[in-house]
Amino acid sequence: MQFRLILPILLAVCCATFAQAQDTATLARELVTLKGGYADKKKYLEEVRIRAYIPILLKAVGKGPTWKPGHPNWAETERRITEEWRKYYLDYLTRMGRDTGYGWMDDALTREYARVFNAEELGALLNFYRSPAGGSLLALEKAFLQFYPGEMVRSLTRVMIGYEALSGREQELFRSPESRARRDFVELFETEQIIHGETLRIGSPYVDANRSMVQQGALATAADHIDALRHQLNAIMLADLQAFLKSDIGRMERVFVGAALPTVTPADEDPVRAKEEEAAFYKGLLQLSTQWHELAAKTAAK
Repeated sequence: MQFRLILPILLAVCCATFAQAQDTATLARELVTLKGGYADKKKYLEEVRIRAYIPILLKAVGKGPTWKPGHPNWAETERRITEEWRKYYLDYLTRMGRDTGYGWMDDALTREYARVFNAEELGALLNFYRSPAGGSLLALEKAFLQFYPGEMVRSLTRVMIGYEALSGREQELFRSPESRARRDFVELFETEQIIHGETLRIGSPYVDANRSMVQQGALATAADHIDALRHQLNAIMLADLQAFLKSDIGRMERVFVGAALPTVTPADEDPVRAKEEEAAFYKGLLQLSTQWHELAAKTAAK
């Protein structure tokens, strides 16, 4: 008799839990779609990773002031490194069965959003991104992606090997009080945090110690583009965006995306095999880097 009374309660609880899980998954998918998806952002992240290896290699070779990207013998070396890196990385993705266009990213981020956020929190995020301020942020970030990743790599290269100097105007922009306003503006975008963090991760403790220089350099060379975007936001919208990012849910999402996007994997991957393949990938990359160092040294000696 007792079991008959308990069974309906258990069924009701199970059904409610299942319905809530479905609701959370639906809201998470809606949010990822509203934000424009993450496949393109993942592509940009990997492009930064590829391009950042060039200045890191130059720093490691250390052949003096004439050995830099402007060196007449460097173009062929750079081309070979880039091609070999791309092939090596694409082979790794193919071996793992991952779509090289990162079509799986939206499914993966949807899964992670649904795991980390509850229905109420996802609803709050949806409300923000549907608002005028949230919609403006998404539109501006698309334009931001077209130039900022390249400027971050350019700045990373300058910090690591000093191959180029800022122009007179760029030096003024670097020191300008308005540089702070540009920094505050770019930090509105989750992409900035992701790329900045990835640049530092790739770049070693040397770059980490000069993190402000990397960002400030990018702000100087990209100042005109940044200002063009900044002027599209009025004071009210800017205040709304800043209020969101300072809110609990805004901070929570920013930390989540910064941690999840670089590392997330397809749902059907065996985690044990994934770790083994990743370890093999980095071991092979180390071997390739040794070959690239030798190649660069020989090229510089010509």
